[in-house]
Amino acid sequence: MSYETFPHEADIGIKGIGKTIEEAFEEAAKALFDVEVDIEKVKAEKKIEIECQAQNKEELFVEWLNSLLSQASLNEMVFSKFKVNIKKNKTFEIKGYALGEKLDSEKHNIKDEVKGATYSQLKVEQKNNKWVVQCIVDV
Repeated sequence: MSYETFPHEADIGIKGIGKTIEEAFEEAAKALFDVEVDIEKVKAEKKIEIECQAQNKEELFVEWLNSLLSQASLNEMVFSKFKVNIKKNKTFEIKGYALGEKLDSEKHNIKDEVKGATYSQLKVEQKNNKWVVQCIVDV
């Protein structure tokens, strides 16, 4: 008997780019769900409200993605369209929503299950008049 270890690249990076930070968050959400299913096949039939908050923009980005995953799981849905409104009070806050439909394994072409967004390679930055947000998601 013996054992060995081997490299395993199970995770996937996602990135959103937009003219505003809100648009970048929305685009990253599309990337997140495109890891799981073919979002082109997901109809925007049902609206789920999403609210979250964090101490900074980076934490808010991870909270946003993980809130989406939680709501998708709780409602047995997948999402394809997103709207984000970010405000800064004492903390950074998102009030937004996701649009989607019930998960249908045949229709939606299931790919990988995303377990959660991580802080690995996390970036929320403005470059050349564009916002770029990214992180690694655990699959």
